[in-house]
Amino acid sequence: MSISTHSIGGLELKSSYFVDEEAAGREEPFEAFTMTYFSDRSRAGFTGQFGVNRFCKADGLMRHVHLSVDGKRFVRERILILDSAILLDIGGEQIVILPNTLCDIGPGVPHMWRGLPAGMLLPNGIRHAHESVMVFFYQEEVRGFERVRTPETIKAPEDLELLAGDVQFPMVSQSDVLCMPFIRNGVLQYA
Repeated sequence: MSISTHSIGGLELKSSYFVDEEAAGREEPFEAFTMTYFSDRSRAGFTGQFGVNRFCKADGLMRHVHLSVDGKRFVRERILILDSAILLDIGGEQIVILPNTLCDIGPGVPHMWRGLPAGMLLPNGIRHAHESVMVFFYQEEVRGFERVRTPETIKAPEDLELLAGDVQFPMVSQSDVLCMPFIRNGVLQYA
């Protein structure tokens, strides 16, 4: 995937920088969501990417990993789920990620996300709201989403060409979601 720049407006005040959502940069890499960038890739004093993705319906994102801009190493992805819930497939295991949960996905670990329809009952007994909000952070620049077909951890960037492919998070039913594990108090639990 190609790198694109983001036009971000912001306010500098007393050696500090402020960006509200209206001034943030946007990119629509897939139909599933719009990425909103609060950090400018060229801004002094900050490296990487920081922003918000909003899943507003049951859209799915394909299995992927993230590479450094130079393509020489895999990059860790950190996602904080703030509102409602989202589904995560990590290394082939599907998990319901509940609000206020950090997902710190290791370098080269294939993963994919799926939003949920509003009102769906979650395994912890609450109902999904209308939108899933995920805050993303990469400590360094990434090339984008490197699509892979395997759920297994990829050891070397050179292997990506052989493992490339499109695998999307499958549609799920209410009963599928209720059977999935979720994380509570640092432990994988089942309903």
